[in-house]
Formats: sequence, structure tokens, C-alpha cells
Amino acid sequence: MELSALYRDAQDLDARIYPYNIGFAGAATIETAGRYGIFVDFDRLGSLQEFKAALAHELGHCATGCTHRVSSPYDLVCRHEYKANRWAIQRYLPFEELQRAMSAGYTEPWQLAEYFQLPEAAVRRALNYYLRVRGLRFAPGAQTEEDQ
Repeated sequence: MELSALYRDAQDLDARIYPYNIGFAGAATIETAGRYGIFVDFDRLGSLQEFKAALAHELGHCATGCTHRVSSPYDLVCRHEYKANRWAIQRYLPFEELQRAMSAGYTEPWQLAEYFQLPEAAVRRALNYYLRVRGLRFAPGAQTEEDQ
């Protein structure tokens, strides 16, 4: 995943990125009057890969409009986090690109993480989404999203 693609999406979504010592998370998004501010705590993000994964997730909040009050019920927060993750996965780790990487021999989550320059946890989340939630398979001749 190229950092330039994330910044391009932030610009297209009219989201501003600010460094800020949040203290409780690596990044957080605030929406006000239809505009988004993404606050990034670089002290909590240990690598460029973690920054890219956090920014992709926060852009998911902007793209889906799924923001909530801090005092929101837990089930609403969970739904919004899920939608932001789903958007980030589909946008930055599309099934077809994962399938191409696997066909090229990158079959372990850690190998895919290195290939896509993301944390292994982000790749595992994408694999879980495509395999368990969507029911897709990464085998030659397997069902692709276009087949559905």
C-alpha cells in the first residue's frame, strides 16, 4: 500500500491530518459540519506500516460517514469500527490483489504483510474478512468477487 494513495484519498475526502498526542489511541477521527479531522499520535504508532494501517482505518470512517460520540453505546461503536475496517480492507487490500500476491508465492500472513508494507494484524483482518465473512477462497480457479 502506497502512502501517496492514502494522502490522495484524504484529499479527495476533504480530510485533514493532524499530529496530536491523543494518549488513548494511535489515531482518531472527528467530524464536524461534514468535514473530517484525522488526529494521529505518532508516539503510539511504532512504524510506517502501523501509520498506514491506522490512516487507512480512519479514512474508512470518513468515507463511510461512520463517526460517533465518545459516549455512544458499545454496539454502535462496534458497527462503526467494523464499517471503517471493511472500507479500508476493500480499498487498500482488494481481494484480487491479495490473490495475485498469493499466486506469486506470498502465502503466509507475515509475507503478505511485508509485500503490502502493512502490519501483519491488518493483513490477518483482511484475510478473515474475505475468507470467513465473504466466503471467498484464494485458490487457482476459486471464486472471485466478480463471480458473485
